[in-house]
Amino acid sequence: MVIELIILISPLLSIITSLFLEKRHYSKVSTILTGIAFFLSLYVLLFANKESSFIFFKFDGLGTLLASYILLVSLVIHKYSENYMKDEQGLKRYFILLDLMTWNLLTLVLSNHLLVLFASWHLMGVILYFLLTFNNRREQAVESGRLALFTHRLADVPLLIAVFLLYKQHGTFEISKLAQVITTESSDTLWIPTLLIILSGIIKSAQIPFHVWLVYSMEGPTPVSALMHAGIVNAGSIIVSKFSFLFAYDLYGLSLSFLVGIITAVLGSTLMLIQNDVKRALGYSTVGQMGYMMMEVGVGAFALAIYHMMAHGIFKATLFLSSGGVIHEARRDPNIPRDEVYDALIKKEEPYKDTPTLFYGAISLLVPLLLVLITHYIFEPDFFKYQAPLILLFFGWITSAQVLLNLFKVGREKPRLTAFLGIVSLFVFLSIYVFMSLLLKGLVFPYEGLQEKVYERAFSNPVLLVLGIAISLILVLVGWILIYFANREEPVKVHLSLYAHLSRELYFPDLYKLIGEGFMKIARILAFTSFSALSVYGIFYTGEPLKNFPLEAFILAFFIPLFPISLITSYLIRRFWIYSYPLVVLLGVISLAFIRIPENEFLYYLASFTLLFHSLRAVLSQSFKEGISELYPALLSLIWLSKEEAHFIFLLLPSALLYLLGIYTKRMLHTDSFYYVGGLMEKIPIYSLLLVMASLQACLTPLMPSFYSFFDTLLKANVIQATLLITGWFLLGAAIALSVWRPLHGLPREDINYTDFMRR
Repeated sequence: MVIELIILISPLLSIITSLFLEKRHYSKVSTILTGIAFFLSLYVLLFANKESSFIFFKFDGLGTLLASYILLVSLVIHKYSENYMKDEQGLKRYFILLDLMTWNLLTLVLSNHLLVLFASWHLMGVILYFLLTFNNRREQAVESGRLALFTHRLADVPLLIAVFLLYKQHGTFEISKLAQVITTESSDTLWIPTLLIILSGIIKSAQIPFHVWLVYSMEGPTPVSALMHAGIVNAGSIIVSKFSFLFAYDLYGLSLSFLVGIITAVLGSTLMLIQNDVKRALGYSTVGQMGYMMMEVGVGAFALAIYHMMAHGIFKATLFLSSGGVIHEARRDPNIPRDEVYDALIKKEEPYKDTPTLFYGAISLLVPLLLVLITHYIFEPDFFKYQAPLILLFFGWITSAQVLLNLFKVGREKPRLTAFLGIVSLFVFLSIYVFMSLLLKGLVFPYEGLQEKVYERAFSNPVLLVLGIAISLILVLVGWILIYFANREEPVKVHLSLYAHLSRELYFPDLYKLIGEGFMKIARILAFTSFSALSVYGIFYTGEPLKNFPLEAFILAFFIPLFPISLITSYLIRRFWIYSYPLVVLLGVISLAFIRIPENEFLYYLASFTLLFHSLRAVLSQSFKEGISELYPALLSLIWLSKEEAHFIFLLLPSALLYLLGIYTKRMLHTDSFYYVGGLMEKIPIYSLLLVMASLQACLTPLMPSFYSFFDTLLKANVIQATLLITGWFLLGAAIALSVWRPLHGLPREDINYTDFMRR
């Protein structure tokens, strides 16, 4: 138990040492503590004979394996960063964030509590945002960080709904108890959480069309890119494996994972070939590999997906850590390397004529097929019993054929030796691949018969099975045809057009830009057009006459604001924020002391809409006074839904903290604008830390007190109310990232005298 506790808290101990050490010494201590945690986790993995649990965490076989993998990658990145980042400003902040991300990933894989799991899933995106915006003076780094944060918060929504449904149906947050209940009692509605979990994994694992955040997040330090590609983007297979016991009852989730995975694998790998930027090419390579990983999930091969994740993660981390040297070397070399894809598609350069195409083609197709069948038959003969895993044989065959063909192209001078070495290497590789899948199966599927049930559920719908195979065959055949005609003297004219579209990355970045601009335009229209709000207000009218509404509800709505009275409260705070906010809060406290929240269905719908409406307006906030004027009615509307006056202090706290920080900004910097001032993270780090903590409270971040009020409210809501609440929760996070965190980044102004709390 002591060893497991040390493993879990080592990153936190490292953060604590940062308070007492200089940045150079702290980086070394951080690396040492990470190394100690890794070797301890390896000891537990190899020599511990039983599972151990404490508080909200459980050290089982899968959790300990993933913890060892995470700590290994983190140790390598820590050691590399000691030298790579030594001259960077903000070195201590970087290592604190690195330790925080390591701890968060450990809690993700070791958690045995639904809310702790969801908190780790959510905080992954928040910590990643600050890692990607480490170079906070670069606008492109800030924009890529925001895109990553929005995408990850979008991925949080399906998992939040799944956690809500699982707890509401089974009444427990403990994952191990949930597994016992579900494996003994079947349910017809469990396919909904499995579909939501798959959808959450698809978004966070950079599957198309949600891949842009990964490819365009290269403005962060190179070690951050290595950590992101080796650990964070692999979250899809981790979350699915954590809930593997649910997928014995799945209907559509696994099929969706396979279809999206195959499209992502092909398009990601194709777009990788077009890139002329090393890091972006590696990014698209990861997108393609994550597509393969989700395909493996889709056919029920969760153990294979875990092995794929670890093997690819270590490999890709090494590539990213080496890419910095490649980039520096390329900058010193005036010669531009030739682009083979450009030569094939545009210049139409002919290949070598001495290649016996028919002979190599036959070997490339027949030998890999035999190797794939032999290795699976030796290590896992039961594999052939199930319909879905047979698709893996097909892709194993195609991939192996491509590998062997490329080996022949490289070794034209000694074709026989190349063929022999290629076949032996391929057999060894396939054997390890299948053996590791078999070895990890007991960790991913701890219950007897669970693997077989998942295999049976994968592609239980024959239509989806045929569709998946058809898409894969069409994409592979189209690729082969294009390659064949690219080498002819009269090539197909489509190549130039195809290259043009692929070079624009199939217009996904342009589409994202249009969506962002459209969202902001719609937000402005809805936020400042009262007619749109009133129309939605009328939708939720239940037909109950106004005369039946309790009088105390109208009185209370002035101080615990409800729409449309909340517009008056919002205006008063915006207009006289320094003086009116304390008065509004005082009247709210007094009103709750003497007036009980009435029971009225219409008021509950109205409170749900109030949260959504003012969260949308908060997205457009440009100053502290505007942000506080929207956060106050948005958060306090939850009191009407929870019917708990005791939640008042937790829901008031975020806007109160931002009010105090806003006053400090106004007095010291002579402005409360989010746009005028910049560079706060660089100039006043203690103030920036407090601002981040207050804003995380405001956007109802898990593990913050305000979140529990929100989740308690969510449990009491019906479907429509829950939809409005979750949408409002998402918009609050967007508002914080777009407005409150804006002054943290950018160039400090020369006309402002920055003064931190502890430096006055």
